Amino acid sequence: MSDAVNPLILLSEIVCDISIKNALQITQQEYEYQITKINTYEKEIQVEIFMQAVLLLSCKGVENYVSSYSRVLSYLENCLNECLSSIEMNTGKDSLTMSLTHHLLSVVQSLKQFIDRRFIAFSPDNAAVDKPIQKQKFTLNIAVSVMATLTSAFVRCGDNVSTKEETEIMRFIIQLFSSKKTGEIAFKSFQNHYRTPERSAIAKSISILQSMIMWLKKQ
Repeated sequence: MSDAVNPLILLSEIVCDISIKNALQITQQEYEYQITKINTYEKEIQVEIFMQAVLLLSCKGVENYVSSYSRVLSYLENCLNECLSSIEMNTGKDSLTMSLTHHLLSVVQSLKQFIDRRFIAFSPDNAAVDKPIQKQKFTLNIAVSVMATLTSAFVRCGDNVSTKEETEIMRFIIQLFSSKKTGEIAFKSFQNHYRTPERSAIAKSISILQSMIMWLKKQ
């Protein structure tokens, strides 16, 4: 772990470079270097949060500590969501800068989920409870890739939805549903399938939609 600088500050500097300093086109070498740094910072932040939190003796202390991290991550998430459209306009939808921004956004969101999963027992409502409240999810008999592909089709074929709203929809889906093979759906995995559907998932989604159409025609 970095000794001199908190990894969250280092991650924030990359967000600043992209969202405020308006980073333009980057080379493949720069892209790969930034991806490596971001992935390293993600792990370092997880370790930093975990190690500091377990050293705190009171639930209130843990609550305050993880809440401060959550607030910073939420701010970084908003910054990245707000700059996505301008980056796409300046560099192109398929540019390395756009891809880097999406990756950075997914890491920030993954860290928020890490806090939610690991420290739910220390939220104000659960502080006096012996064990964390289990969130009931609806289990669907389809793979996560198909779930994400169908969600992408419904969202993108409807009214215009902003990138920020897409993120909220994805969060809502993975909080509400699970699959028989995957109890806890990772945001990164769902987002990847949502943005780049697999051919097999597309074929299965088409089959499901055709069955839905047949059912509607019979009504």
